[in-house]
Amino acid sequence: MSVIQARQLTKRYGNGKGVQSLDLEVREGEIFGFIGPNGAGKSTTIRMLLQLIAPTSGELFVLGTRIAGDHPKLRRRIGYLPSEIRLYPDMTGKQALEFAAAAHGVDLARSPALKYAERLQWDMKAKIKSYSLGNRKKLGILLSILHEPELLVLDEPTSGLDPLMQQEFYALLRELNETRGTTVFFSTHVLTEVEKLCDRVAIIREGKLVNVATVEEITAKGGHRIEAKFQAEGDLREAYGLLRLDPEAQFSQGHHVFHIGESLQETLKLLADKPLADLNIRRPTLEERFMDEYRKTEDREGGER
Repeated sequence: MSVIQARQLTKRYGNGKGVQSLDLEVREGEIFGFIGPNGAGKSTTIRMLLQLIAPTSGELFVLGTRIAGDHPKLRRRIGYLPSEIRLYPDMTGKQALEFAAAAHGVDLARSPALKYAERLQWDMKAKIKSYSLGNRKKLGILLSILHEPELLVLDEPTSGLDPLMQQEFYALLRELNETRGTTVFFSTHVLTEVEKLCDRVAIIREGKLVNVATVEEITAKGGHRIEAKFQAEGDLREAYGLLRLDPEAQFSQGHHVFHIGESLQETLKLLADKPLADLNIRRPTLEERFMDEYRKTEDREGGER
């Protein structure tokens, strides 16, 4: 089942920026990453998902409902964590949870929010105006899950959390996904988070979809990154034939760094008789592949102008 399905989804603003002809599907039970720099169209897409703005054209279905007009019942099936949390400052955290629970018509005592509050080491007795950025973000997380939504939409969810709490949040997300089947739409610019958590990833640039694939598929297409240090000193790219493997091979601080496609065996044969001091071979990270995809798109668009 498709939890989110966009068909030629377009949102235009006065300056022409927004989202252009977006075709996207998020499947039930996925943790789906949505990545791109500021201004790429991530927030515009999220606002359309949440019925906060209407598309200019195209179709959008969320949890089987076509988004056209207002759907209050649909909103109850969605949890949302915005990048910035704004709440009543004189409420305590506990009062904010009680207020939200009453609005959703759920019993807070039976909600998963209180259990997760303890795991996140969150002080529910303090007033919101005294909260640090991290504690505000923790409250936002709890508010987004207290009604046990089928779809969880997260916009930069870990900003403000320290590394230990980030790891606890990742564990919380996996638990919701695995035990409750919660579908997660995860928008962020922290690509290491996407690499750790997401089943599939969509890359968006200037309102257009660049790629949709699993993390493994995206990183595998980047071939291999090889870093070699030879016993002989100096720049040996030409002497050892590294520039034939990769015309953009780099030499820095005694290390030769170059990229190859899938011809790993041939590369190892070429290096076999070279006096190596150290060798590191790895797949590219998602961040490296993300930058590759952007550069390719820029090159194509530059060539068309």
